[in-house]
Amino acid sequence: MAAKISDKELLKVIDRYMDADKICKQTDLKLKTLQARVGRLIYKNLIQNSSQIKGLYKPKPKIVRMSQNAIIIPKARIEDTDFKIGDMFKVTCEDDRIILSRL
Repeated sequence: MAAKISDKELLKVIDRYMDADKICKQTDLKLKTLQARVGRLIYKNLIQNSSQIKGLYKPKPKIVRMSQNAIIIPKARIEDTDFKIGDMFKVTCEDDRIILSRL
């Protein structure tokens, strides 16, 4: 169960970190709860621009899809990696997973 935190304390944590993942970890809040609390703080005019909080409204990652000739991985799932267009991969199967290893 999440620890209770006052609006004043939450504002201090938000000002200090400005990153949703760090704020959630620090306050033991889930992202959905943090989004709701930030919405309430905006309504009370205690936060002016919530878009500056990194990762607060990140899009849900799309699932990996498969077609007859391809495995389609959304760009959002691999943005933070060093993969590049044109990279070649070896495909292996282990248990219930498909593993792509760069050549």
